[in-house]
Amino acid sequence: MHEYEARVLEILTKEEKISISDLEKETKLPKDSILWTIESLSIQGALKIEKKEERHAELSEEGRRYLKRFPEEALIELIKKAGGQLALQGIKDQIGLNWAKKNGWIRIENGNAVLTEEGSRQISAGEYDQRRTLSKINDASGQIDNMKAMTETIAALSKRNLIAVKSRNVIETISITQKGKELANSPYEKGIGQLTRDAIKSRAWKDTGFRRYSIDAPAEPVYPARLHPLHEFINVVRRAWFEMGFTEVTGPIVESAFWNFDALFSPQDHPTRDMQDTFFLSNPNKLTVDDLEALSNVKKMHQKGWKEKWIEDIAKQAVLRTHMTSVSARTMRRLAKASEVELPAKIFSVGPVFRNESMDYKHVAQFLQYDGIVVGNGLTFSNLIATLKRFYAKLGMADVKFRPSYFPFTEPSLEAYYYDEEHNDTIELTGGGIIRKEITKALGTNKSILAWGGGVDRLLLNKRIFGLESLQTLYKNNIGWLRKRGRINTRD
Repeated sequence: MHEYEARVLEILTKEEKISISDLEKETKLPKDSILWTIESLSIQGALKIEKKEERHAELSEEGRRYLKRFPEEALIELIKKAGGQLALQGIKDQIGLNWAKKNGWIRIENGNAVLTEEGSRQISAGEYDQRRTLSKINDASGQIDNMKAMTETIAALSKRNLIAVKSRNVIETISITQKGKELANSPYEKGIGQLTRDAIKSRAWKDTGFRRYSIDAPAEPVYPARLHPLHEFINVVRRAWFEMGFTEVTGPIVESAFWNFDALFSPQDHPTRDMQDTFFLSNPNKLTVDDLEALSNVKKMHQKGWKEKWIEDIAKQAVLRTHMTSVSARTMRRLAKASEVELPAKIFSVGPVFRNESMDYKHVAQFLQYDGIVVGNGLTFSNLIATLKRFYAKLGMADVKFRPSYFPFTEPSLEAYYYDEEHNDTIELTGGGIIRKEITKALGTNKSILAWGGGVDRLLLNKRIFGLESLQTLYKNNIGWLRKRGRINTRD
């Protein structure tokens, strides 16, 4: 045990609780040494540290300029000198104008800023709440915990970026534990613990000697920089597709309903289009579809297949993409004129998608999805299953099963899934199939196209990969969990 630790424990056996400042006076040790000592004893379980949150405000450069006078104060003084009103054209400071109006100091009449009674009273008083509070914060070196009566004004100053409010945890009291009381009776080794210039010069080491260096001394945990598990796993997924000979493509997050739904043969009255599942945008609320040939072909496909009127304005609605298959649809159109030399073409994409989902452990409103297509001649359902099996094998998932399913844009269709023993639930991984001939024809190709799409986040629920309890954990940004989270396990 270090000599400093022994001195701190000796004092704490006599005191129920003590502050840092009092401990510094009692031990006569520098504050840095005190902090090191209590941290070391805390790691050993010898001390209990109670902390409190302190708020501190720092004035911005603009805030320091406002210490003498705010722009709204300068404006109303200018208006008073002008006889009580001033043409708006002559007012260059819009910040002062907006705040003077917000405070009720002026009103706008016939293109003029007119001083109100409240504004006149403000000039007479000469005391402005925001300036007074800003000055107090400056005088108190940023300490604002005792300024509870000024909470609203502090919030206003922060919103105006005149101050930056930060919170920090500081040690309030320190007390000794039972283990600390036991350690207090332990002997400690005297001597020099660090060889310094002064110790060499004074030759103090001849009298006191050196303390033994202990490699078993407790140390504070170190957390090296790590990627977010989702970011790390995206790279794992991308690498798996690259190793299988796939090429990555990207596409827009804000998408037209045409590429998100219509080009994939989803009827315009399909339930997935309503507000319960899709996020429709108001600005922009429409997106232009430049490919007029595809637009015409898709219109004919819908009218023939669904026997209903197809409305172009619905196809132009702006949405947040609900699946990465919108990127695949654009890619299928681009590959329609691919030469035989370029086939088979193997394409994948990974990115965020958005659905107005009910939140639970395997559903969130924004999540990541991978999507893939293979374009070629004579491709079969067996080719699709083999491709997916190989992909999941690279992630260490050999127990993936397949069952028939239905999707508007594939026929036949399948779903890949596995049984999760931890959650006692069936976890769907991927939907896919062979793109319908109606779609390939509308997009200008007669080739066979295999397609699939699945959630990246959901794969992390699998205990062989990561064993995540809930997808929501990924988006909470809990720094403690991010530091201590387990490693992602995959194997080829």
